Amino acid sequence: MNYNFLSMFKTRISLLFLSFFLTILSSTAQSQAIKNEDLVYDNNIQTVLLYQLGDQLTDPVIELNKGEKLQLEFDDLSTESYTFRYTIIHCDRNWQTSDLQQMDYIEGFTEGDITNYDFSLNAIPSYIHYQAVIPSGDMHIKLSGNYILKVYLDNDDDENVIFTKRFFVYENLATIATDIPYYPKELEYTQHKQQIDLTVRIPDLFNTQADERVRVFIRQNGRWDNMKRNLAPTTFMSNRLEYNYPDGIVFDGGNQFRYFDMKSFYYQAPNIRRIISEDNGYEVILHTDFSRAKKQYETYTDIHGMRFIKARNDQQTNIEGEYARVDFSLKAPRFFDADVYIIGELTNWMLNPGSKMNYDKNRRMYTKTLFLKQGYYNYKYVVLPHGQKVADVTALEGDFWETKNLYKVYVYYRNIVPNYDRLIGYDEFTSFSAKK
Repeated sequence: MNYNFLSMFKTRISLLFLSFFLTILSSTAQSQAIKNEDLVYDNNIQTVLLYQLGDQLTDPVIELNKGEKLQLEFDDLSTESYTFRYTIIHCDRNWQTSDLQQMDYIEGFTEGDITNYDFSLNAIPSYIHYQAVIPSGDMHIKLSGNYILKVYLDNDDDENVIFTKRFFVYENLATIATDIPYYPKELEYTQHKQQIDLTVRIPDLFNTQADERVRVFIRQNGRWDNMKRNLAPTTFMSNRLEYNYPDGIVFDGGNQFRYFDMKSFYYQAPNIRRIISEDNGYEVILHTDFSRAKKQYETYTDIHGMRFIKARNDQQTNIEGEYARVDFSLKAPRFFDADVYIIGELTNWMLNPGSKMNYDKNRRMYTKTLFLKQGYYNYKYVVLPHGQKVADVTALEGDFWETKNLYKVYVYYRNIVPNYDRLIGYDEFTSFSAKK
């Protein structure tokens, strides 16, 4: 059976407003080629989650040969169930498909079926909730590194792929020490930027050409655009790799994430201005946001840009959680040489048409509508200059050293036989819990 996106979309969604809304999104997503990124290629598929089994607020990272698993969940806006399948693809440290054959890194079956699903109950629109534990008991991952989870119907030809999702498998071999000093090397960054001081210790096994084969990546919260990539050690002595760059390894401090809570549509939580309930679904209108660039820093706890999918306590979130059109508005002068995006897990941390805001000349503000399931959400506004790939968080959110950012450190070693990037160390820390 071929998975015809357009015909299935027209027959599966009968609600006029939702059909129009998702048709606009679908035309954007379907134009994309299959990439080794967190992307959805069929807009009937919503709320794709991949996390460590048992904890939704975790990254999809598991340790090799420890029996750890990932939980996969997603919704299909459909009235008919399908047997979706998945496979995993090994990538190098730069997320290019590696030269390894699947038999090199998978023992057992190379594909799995997603057969665990439930139909929604009293939800508008209706959907089918799918979930699976990755990898299955018939699939064993033999090598560490970067992986792509590819989910599809029938076979993994491009036209059948519904989404791709990144995950990591690491070996706990390298020891990672970090610090974020108050006074960075560049004094002009004081009170604003966060400098990562980094030292990595490796076993004797990896001493051979360690300065050439070991590379470090550092990721701030869930962002990919500002990730520090392919960091080479500046000195190497007695299993100790130092990363002592003249200007330091520096990230914008940014600000705490904005948030809204729509676990319930019965009341208006902080930052929600209005909830409209109609026969064809919900619309949630958030309070208008303003730039925080020139305001004082306010400390509060966030979830580092993630989302927590959760309905009311009297609802089963998986099948009774409902969707809403969520309207964002940002009062800010127009950027003529740049675009404004909403970033966070709610937009898969992507800078693409799905997260790009539109400027309303009459209201003199940026606007965007996202289709989201009940839950608690974090987000920020970033500015991406035309022709650039790294967005600026400081222009609209400010830049504060005190910001509690979550950092993830990945240590790769280029193995020779077989030839692949081995993930020999992983660690994460918040700005005020660096490990010395």
